Amino acid sequence: MTPLEIKGAVAAVVTSVVILVATFTAGGIYRNHRGGETELGGKPLVAEDLAAKGRGFFLRSCAQCHGRDADGGEDAPSLLNLQISGAHMTLVIQSGIKGEMPSFSKKYDAQDTAAIVAYLKGVNKSGVKPPGTHL
Repeated sequence: MTPLEIKGAVAAVVTSVVILVATFTAGGIYRNHRGGETELGGKPLVAEDLAAKGRGFFLRSCAQCHGRDADGGEDAPSLLNLQISGAHMTLVIQSGIKGEMPSFSKKYDAQDTAAIVAYLKGVNKSGVKPPGTHL
């Protein structure tokens, strides 16, 4: 290897290390800042509360097409027997489906989307609404 190639390889390694350190540092800061899913007042949301909050969002934005109980409607399929991960649900809610479903990324932040996903996961486990979400 020529001296120029060695300098290039060292520069690449140093740059990679700096990027990794910055990424992990930023992730730690974000995690410490966020602390976990919380409601106003700083109390942690339990899974049941998160699902109840998600049902409220679902009723406002999704029920018109997917039905009040996520059992489907004229314009959209049932969400009761979904075989997709929570990450995939989040992606679909945030990005939409071109020509079929709008994106909700401007309406719901990551925490709100997590609440909707928690509600849908609860519905998918049992086929019924999660406890505490009776309306």
